[in-house]
Amino acid sequence: MSEPQEIVTVWPDFAEDFACKADRCQHSCCRGWEIDIDEATAAYYASLDGPLGEALRANIDVQADGTHAFHLTADEHCPFLRADGLCRLIREIGEEALCEVCTMHPRFFIMSGGVELAGFGLACEKAVELLLSADSLRLRAEGESQSFDFGALLAFLGKAVPREWLLPPARLTLAQFSFLLAQMKDTEPIDDVWPQQLTALRLDCHKLLPRYAKLLAAQGAEAAEKLISYILYRQLDKAERYGMEALCRYARFNVVFIYLLAAKTQDLPEAVRRWSEQIEYDEENTARLIRACGRAPSSIL
Repeated sequence: MSEPQEIVTVWPDFAEDFACKADRCQHSCCRGWEIDIDEATAAYYASLDGPLGEALRANIDVQADGTHAFHLTADEHCPFLRADGLCRLIREIGEEALCEVCTMHPRFFIMSGGVELAGFGLACEKAVELLLSADSLRLRAEGESQSFDFGALLAFLGKAVPREWLLPPARLTLAQFSFLLAQMKDTEPIDDVWPQQLTALRLDCHKLLPRYAKLLAAQGAEAAEKLISYILYRQLDKAERYGMEALCRYARFNVVFIYLLAAKTQDLPEAVRRWSEQIEYDEENTARLIRACGRAPSSIL
C-alpha cells in the first residue's frame, strides 16, 4: 500500500504578518459571537483549581447535546474579556489555555483539488488591514519562500477563469443596485442594525451610484480585483457544487456591495469587515447569495 501524500497548505503571502490586535481591536471577536468549547479544553477547565477554575465552571453552559460554551454576559461579551480589552485566561495562564475556537479564529481552512487553502476571515480588523495594504493577492505554500499570484493557483487547480470575471463593473445601473439590495435583504441579519444599513443605502440610491464609480476609480481596478480574488479564494471548495462562474459572480457581487457601503460610510476597511460578519460567517447566507448570483441574468452580473 502506498503511503498517503502529504497535504500542501497554501496561505496568503501576508499571513506571516498576522497578529491579534487584542486590546487595540475595535470589534473584538470576544464580543457578540457564540464561543463553543471543545471537549478537551472543557475537561481542562473542569480540572483547574482556585478562583479561576471556579469562575470558569460558573461561566460555562452545558448544552443538551453535551457540548460546552461560554455563558456570554448581558451585553454579549465573553465573561473572561477584561475591561481593558485583554483576555483574563491569557493573562493568568497563557495562550495555551484557550479553546480551539479562540486559538484558530479568524483562520479558515478549506480543501480544493487536494490542496489545503488557508487564510483569515475578513470579520477580523487585522485581516482586513493586511489584505487592503497588500499590492495584490499573492500566495505561498507553507514552508516555501517563493510566492505566486492567484491566477497561478487557479491554473494549478484547473479552475482558471477570464480576468474580467474578477473585475467589478466600473459603473452601476439602477437595476444592478436594486438586485444587490434585494439579495442582501433576503439574507438572515446578524443584528438589528443590518436592515437599517440596507434601508439607508436604498434611500441614498441616486447619490451612491456616482459615488461608487468614483470610489472604484480612486482605489483602482487592481484593488477591487484583489478583494474579489480573496473572497473567491475562500469559496473555492464549492466550485464542484456551484461552478466557477457562479462563484466569481458571488465574489464580484459582494465587492460591489462593499464599495457601495464604503461610498456611504467613507470607510472601506469597516465596510469589508461588516460585510464579512454578515455574509461569509453565515454559511446559509453565503449559499443563498451564490445560488442567487448563479441564476442572475448576465446583464445584472
